[in-house]
Amino acid sequence: MLDNIFNLGLYNPSTAVLCLGAIISVTWLLPFLYDILFSPLRNVPGPIWTRFTNLWEFYILLKGNSHEEYIHLHERYVRVGPNRYSVIEPRDVKMVYDFGGAFLKSEYYDGQGTANIFSTRDNEDHKDRRRKIASLYTMTAMVGYEDAVDRMTALCIEKMRHFATVKHLISVPDFMQYYAFDVIGEITFDQNFGMMENMGDTQGIIKEIHATNGTMAHLGLLPELQSPYGLWLKIFGGAAGRLNTYIWSQYWKHRNANSGAKMKSQYDTFLRKILSMEAAHKVDQKHVLDGCGSNIGAGSDTTGITLSAALYYLYSNPDKLANLRREIDTLADEGLISNPVTYGQAKDMPYLNAVIKETLRMHPAVGTILARVVPKGGVTLASGYYFPEGTRVGTNAWPLHYSKDVYGTDAEKYRPERWLEEATQPDFRDSMMFAFGGGSRTCIGKNISLLEITKVLPQIVRNFDLRFEQEKEPWSNYCAWFVYPRYKCWVESRKDQDVERVA
Repeated sequence: MLDNIFNLGLYNPSTAVLCLGAIISVTWLLPFLYDILFSPLRNVPGPIWTRFTNLWEFYILLKGNSHEEYIHLHERYVRVGPNRYSVIEPRDVKMVYDFGGAFLKSEYYDGQGTANIFSTRDNEDHKDRRRKIASLYTMTAMVGYEDAVDRMTALCIEKMRHFATVKHLISVPDFMQYYAFDVIGEITFDQNFGMMENMGDTQGIIKEIHATNGTMAHLGLLPELQSPYGLWLKIFGGAAGRLNTYIWSQYWKHRNANSGAKMKSQYDTFLRKILSMEAAHKVDQKHVLDGCGSNIGAGSDTTGITLSAALYYLYSNPDKLANLRREIDTLADEGLISNPVTYGQAKDMPYLNAVIKETLRMHPAVGTILARVVPKGGVTLASGYYFPEGTRVGTNAWPLHYSKDVYGTDAEKYRPERWLEEATQPDFRDSMMFAFGGGSRTCIGKNISLLEITKVLPQIVRNFDLRFEQEKEPWSNYCAWFVYPRYKCWVESRKDQDVERVA
C-alpha cells in the first residue's frame, strides 16, 4: 500500500508538511486565534496556558495542592482552561447551581466510569433517583440511627483511651475515616467494617475509593481519555469492584435470610428500608447502589475529612478549644447535655455548631470545580461577561469560602465566632456554604455526616488532648477530588479537669 502511494507520487515531504500545518491550524491555531481576537470571553483573565490547554489545571492537580492554587488564582484569574471558568461571585453561584437545574453537569463526571446518583448528567434521571430514596436521608430519619452512632462513638473513645495509655502515635485522619466507615457500615448494613478495632482498611475499600475519586479528578480534565478508560474498565474491572461486591453480598445475604419488611435487625438500617421499598415495587436494584453505595463511597470521606480538620483547627487554636470545652462543661454541669450528647442537645449548642460551620468553611472536603454546562442561548453573569452555550463553568468551594467579599477581611483565619456575629448586608455566609455542593445536586448524605460530626466531636474534646507530632508544620493536605489532611498526634487524657466527671 505504501509502495503504491510513493509510486503514484501521492507523497512528498512538502505535502506532509502542508497536511501537518493544516491539522495544527484547524485543531489548535484557529481556535486559539478566535479565543484571543473574537470570543466574548477573550478578556477573562487567566494563566496564558489556560487559553489553549487543560494541562495547566492538570499540572496543579498532579502537584496535589490545586485547592490552594485556586484560592490564589481568584485573587486575579477566573479562566482555568480553554473552555473552563471558575466563578465565585455569589450571584453567579446562585445562577449556575439554581434548583431548576438549567446548567447540567459537564462531561467531567464521566470520568467516574459508571452512572449513579452522583455522576449521572441527566437531570431527569437524577431527579428520579433522588426522589426514590430522599426519605431515607432526612434528619428525622437520621436521628433514628443515634444508637448506632453512639455504639461506634463509644468504641472510638475506648480506642483513644488505649492510645493514651500506651502513648501510641496515630494518624488522626486515618482513624477518623475508620470511625466514619464503621458508623456507615453500622447504619447501612447493621454491621460495621471493623476498621477501628483492627486499625486498618479491613476490606481494601478505602484504597479503591481513593483510586476511583482520583481517577475521576484526573480524567475529568482529559475527557478524550475517558472512552479508552471506560473500555479498560469493562475488560479488566473497575476500582469500585470491592465496594460493589461487598454491597451486593450484604444485599443478597439479608434478602435471602428474610426479605422485605420482615427482615430482622437491631433497627431499620438503610438496607432494610431499601429492601422493604423494593418489595413494595417502589425502587429497583440501581437504588441499592444509589443509597448504600453513596453512603460508603462518599459519606465516609466527607465525614472523616471534616472531623480531621475540626480536630486540627481546635487543637492548634487553644483559645477555640477552650471556648468549646467551656460550653460543653457548663451545659454538663447544668444537666442540659448527657454523656454522650444527643443530637437534639447538640443542635442547640451555639459554639459547637459554629465550630462545625467554620471547619466546613475552612476545609470543604471537595477541592475542585463542580463543573456545569451553560444552557442553550448562553448567559451573562454578574461579571458582565457573556458565556456562550456549551461553556463549562463552575464553583470550587475553596476560593469561594476564602472570599473576603463573602466572609470578611479575615476569611483566611479560623474563627468560629464569625457565625455568632451579625453580618453586614447582604449576608451570603450561609447561602455560599458550598461544602456539600449546591442546588438540586447538594450531597444527599449531608445529614448523615452532620449527625456523626455533631455527636462525636464533643466526646473527643471533653475527654482528650491531642499533641501534634510536628509542632512547626503539623499538617499537610493532598487534593485530587477530595482534600485529604495528613497529620499525626499523641493522644493524652484531658489534663485540665477531673476526667472522671466526663468519662
